Amino acid sequence: MNTIWYDYSKIEARNGTAVAMGNFDGLHKGHMKLLTALMDLAQDNGLHSVAYTFDKHPINVIKGANTLKLIADNNYKEELLSSCNLDTLFFENFDAVRDMSPEEFVRDILVGKLNMKIAVVGLHNHYGKDSAGDVKMLRELGQKYGFLVYMIKPLYFGDFLCSSTKIRALIENGDVEKAAELLGRPFKIKNTVVEDKKLGRTLGYPTANMIPGADQLIPKFGVYGTTTYVDGKAYKSITNVGDSPTIGDGAVRIETYIIGFDGDVYDEALEVEFLFKIRDQRAFSNMDELKAQLAEDEKARLA
Repeated sequence: MNTIWYDYSKIEARNGTAVAMGNFDGLHKGHMKLLTALMDLAQDNGLHSVAYTFDKHPINVIKGANTLKLIADNNYKEELLSSCNLDTLFFENFDAVRDMSPEEFVRDILVGKLNMKIAVVGLHNHYGKDSAGDVKMLRELGQKYGFLVYMIKPLYFGDFLCSSTKIRALIENGDVEKAAELLGRPFKIKNTVVEDKKLGRTLGYPTANMIPGADQLIPKFGVYGTTTYVDGKAYKSITNVGDSPTIGDGAVRIETYIIGFDGDVYDEALEVEFLFKIRDQRAFSNMDELKAQLAEDEKARLA
């Protein structure tokens, strides 16, 4: 897969492209259904497949930075999409196109720059200024500018739609198991380990501590059964997400005790996959009580 930022000239568009538009936050099973259709249509019609997305989530541009917490940042999005056998992942400068009308966007960008011959979209796809364009309008523009539109039906799990909005809500509520069903894999946080108070070490449970970024989606405060990857090796772990009520400093941390690992990971980027919730966050009256609870948490992870 070729990843391109902003430069249309680097896309192999001479023979035409098949394009899927979207934010692709989290790359969930609904996205995969869409992209599978994209790749099949591109191959069947001899077209170059393009996943077209934005450098910044439109909501965070329109409503203010960090309004919407992201399931996957751009680096993780690229990593996930690289496994899809796409020809090109294109990151658009959202500020450059945000004020284009739906027709201007389709005519000047999708057709004019990408030479789009097939558009693959979901039922709820919107585009153009104020998100005024929809699938019906896209089909009308397809007749005018010479491209086909394939609308992929939404993917449902029971009564609810598989969407980034639903997954985000599940994670924020601590239901990482249900979120994993929709994602097709565990929710993961990747961040750099920082040196902290080293309280866990004094209790016999040394933790790798990360400070979440302002735009980073984190699960509801509590303790989770997790898997942590160190130098590509997977370790069972328990992870506390919260503001340390027992310590009382109020700082939000992601603290991971990596079972069976005693190396130094300061300043390294760790990947932590959230598998299930063990318990809610709570304050303890003393360190002995906290240590006893940590032992129970470890048993729950190893069970």
